[in-house]
Amino acid sequence: MKKIALLTAVALLLPTTVGAAKPVILEKHGYVVSEPRISSQYYVHQIGTDLAWSKTRGASDIVVALIDSSADRNHMDLKNVPRVVNSMKGPYSADIHGTHTAGILAGKHNQFGIAGLAPNVRYHFYNVFYGKNSKYTDSWTVAKAVDTAVAKGANLINLSLGGDDYDSRLATSIKRARAKGVIIVASSGNDGQRKTTFPANMKEVIAVGAIDSRHRIADFSNMDANVKIVAPGVNVLSLGVNNRFVYMDGTSMAAPMVTASLALVKSINPYLTPGEIEALIAKMPRVSGTTHTELNTMKLLEATSRPIHISTPSVWKSRYVKDVKLSVMNHSNLKSSFTLYQGSKKIKTFSPNRTFTMYSSGDWLPSGQYRIVGQVTDGKYKRYTSRTIDYINTLKTSVSVEATDEKTFTLRTSRKGMVTVLDLDGNVLYEALHIAGTFPVRGDTTRGLTVILKPTDVREKVVTTTYDAPEIEEEQPVVETL
Repeated sequence: MKKIALLTAVALLLPTTVGAAKPVILEKHGYVVSEPRISSQYYVHQIGTDLAWSKTRGASDIVVALIDSSADRNHMDLKNVPRVVNSMKGPYSADIHGTHTAGILAGKHNQFGIAGLAPNVRYHFYNVFYGKNSKYTDSWTVAKAVDTAVAKGANLINLSLGGDDYDSRLATSIKRARAKGVIIVASSGNDGQRKTTFPANMKEVIAVGAIDSRHRIADFSNMDANVKIVAPGVNVLSLGVNNRFVYMDGTSMAAPMVTASLALVKSINPYLTPGEIEALIAKMPRVSGTTHTELNTMKLLEATSRPIHISTPSVWKSRYVKDVKLSVMNHSNLKSSFTLYQGSKKIKTFSPNRTFTMYSSGDWLPSGQYRIVGQVTDGKYKRYTSRTIDYINTLKTSVSVEATDEKTFTLRTSRKGMVTVLDLDGNVLYEALHIAGTFPVRGDTTRGLTVILKPTDVREKVVTTTYDAPEIEEEQPVVETL
């Protein structure tokens, strides 16, 4: 069968000691990028990833499989990337192409060189090429890598490779991956034809074409109806071997930009299926007169539905809370929960979309700032959302006492605290910690007493009330009139 060729074009190596620019600091929505070569990464701004980093730079439970040639594990911008290295074909020796695509995806934000687009997700690097700087591999080796990546938990697979001929074995592996919820992204090809290469031409794959810094389709980029999205692929700066930096052209460079953006989307909502991801891409603005959209990471994230959302007023003035709503995406296997916190202290859990009270551990909760945390999980991934609210408790601390019968008093407290009962001489007749509510106390109701409530809520004042025994009228002698 025909080999699968690496889809890359021109590469210009730049030693780290040549043309080093002064560090450029870009601040977008609170996130500062201080990589020395960020100003040469025009594509970061062009595809809106610099803005997207304010929302996420990737979640550690999202796994991207880069099936390519060997990435240089010792490059300073890849050295501490959470990754697993696999070699499907021959020794794992550092290669320009795999290092370059890995840098676009995973380059650490470590103030050394460039900024990878999704630096905080996990990576599995797969070598599927015969040897160092080889341009060719075979589809069965790639199929084996796809199967291995799926077995090892990949959420996304990047294939910056392709060929002219269809292979059923690789196609079957890709279809199996898709059926298991894995998103497959592939480059469209560098032949300048109106025909995408295999496997990008499969309906189970997101095919990516290339544009330049002026948003024009690159003259080498294969383009047809299979290409639903394009990304920069001309004069793209990324990593080379031995701590070098490389400018390269090719749809191989465009594909990992899309993969990185979708990894950020999955970081926000890991429950999205490949079909839902494709629908999200389809909703993006299309280039006039074409069937494809241009990659914009920020717009993708803004359009990504959150798996869980809390709707509530920012101030609560009632002890009976009715207007808190929790929305969870409509996936049958998702479970959700609510938890109320005060600072780091967990106060209570409660069911969503139902009335709950601000009562816990025997007392009405004090005024102050609280945080509601909503959690959703499918058993594998957990995602959270939270809202901070100010609660105003209008209930005043009070205690009352009245006689029930000749030997029993009834005490009522509005807040939890230490209740002390004193006789007229100041002696303690009764003392105990009580929750808010009503309770009996034994005693002589013909004598007066004082009741003191010291709330456990130190922000509340001690309150005191007295009980005055009823006056007993003496019976008047009966005088008979004759």
